[in-house]
Amino acid sequence: MVRYNDLSYRSANPTDFEAICKLPQNAEELFFMFPKAEYPLTRVQLEVTIKDRFDPVVVLMNDNIVGFANFYEVVENQYCSIGNVIVSSEYRNLGIGTFLIRTMKQIAIEKYKVKELHLSCFNTNTNGILLYTKLGYVPYEIEKRIDKNGNQIPLIKMKHNIKQ
Repeated sequence: MVRYNDLSYRSANPTDFEAICKLPQNAEELFFMFPKAEYPLTRVQLEVTIKDRFDPVVVLMNDNIVGFANFYEVVENQYCSIGNVIVSSEYRNLGIGTFLIRTMKQIAIEKYKVKELHLSCFNTNTNGILLYTKLGYVPYEIEKRIDKNGNQIPLIKMKHNIKQ
């Protein structure tokens, strides 16, 4: 288990884009992170998405980018929606996902004064569902989506109420 003091975070910047694009190792991982993107993730796809998002964050371990997330929706004093969540495959199950989601929560509370956080997770992303549930997120809606092969896939929308 990685100790949180081994991890840090900062705002993502254009010099990080190449490393962020390497985080999804296959089409399924990219679909979980960024359903509209085509594998492999390119700098252009990332730039187009980030320009319409808020607070892109990278998690660092020994100066290596090991995680990424942002907000795709912000309603100040109400909620933020976390998106594009990914942890490097080499560093999974070490607590980095927990650190990343807690970091996004901290930013949302401090910067936007929100009362809840939202995120979405495809039903086939077992590790994501288990992580979010462990962190107090609960399902509130299921939306039908179509995957890259034309198959129906449930998108589980989850939320976490922030105790005041």
